Amino acid sequence: MNSIFQRVALATFALALAACSSDPTLPPPTNPFKSSKSERELRLEADGLYKVARRSLDSADFQGAIQRYNDILLRYPFTDFATQAHLESIYAKYRSFDPDGALSTAERFLKEHPRHAAVDYVHYLKGLINFQRGESIFEGLMDSSRQDVGFARQAFDDFALLTQRYPKSRYANDARLRMMHLRNRIAAHELSIVKYYTRRGAHVAAARRAEKIIADYPGAPATAEAIVLLERSYREAGLVMQADEVRRLREANPGVTVPEAAPAIERPGGIFGPPPDPIPEPLQLGSDAPVTSPVQDAGQQPLKEIPAAPEPAK
Repeated sequence: MNSIFQRVALATFALALAACSSDPTLPPPTNPFKSSKSERELRLEADGLYKVARRSLDSADFQGAIQRYNDILLRYPFTDFATQAHLESIYAKYRSFDPDGALSTAERFLKEHPRHAAVDYVHYLKGLINFQRGESIFEGLMDSSRQDVGFARQAFDDFALLTQRYPKSRYANDARLRMMHLRNRIAAHELSIVKYYTRRGAHVAAARRAEKIIADYPGAPATAEAIVLLERSYREAGLVMQADEVRRLREANPGVTVPEAAPAIERPGGIFGPPPDPIPEPLQLGSDAPVTSPVQDAGQQPLKEIPAAPEPAK
């Protein structure tokens, strides 16, 4: 009896719902996910919010810019404004001393927009972030060869990826110069390990490290001293034949000498001066202009110039 009563009640309820849905006096159902504003109104709102965010970025209010970029991403997704907000938020987080947040945002941008015109700029910015994370304020004042080079290796990989995939990019020349600087720094770090092994009498380990420097970092200033230590380590380890081969190699290349110091990248104002600052260009609707600002060409000393901030969108 209970089951029959339940079936009758459900049938009655279904008929009541059907009657209500067919009532012509009731208003049609509305889509809760569709805005009542027109496409033009939404675009004008997004444009206004983007211009406010861009003014915050240009005035160095990076936290305010990040907040407004997040609002654009939430309120106007899948639009040109959201894509540009995503791009500029990478730079804003980088300048607000949030390298981890900037790198994660850059990775997400590359996954979501793999064919975007600014992909080379994002790769360059990743390398620049890791490049500066690995630098020290005491660079040039004291021996930094013993410092960790983990970020330097990551920056080298970022710049190498940029130059390999986008060899004609406007950032490629600057990336190659930074790769040379990073190569010299990593090689100097490896040479400090060779010297440590030599002091401890671990000549076989020192020889292996010296061989690695010569093979992996050709042209680095540390290579010349690595050859000298390689010959010495071979002799101390009793490997006379190998030591004689290295000696003949040195005699055949008398021009290879131990430099006093590896060249360093110069900055305006010395080591406390501002780093290069590639701020992205604002969004220009209806234009085919690239969304990244160029750095100076290699012949114009790109590591010594700071690109000027572009004009905001009008």
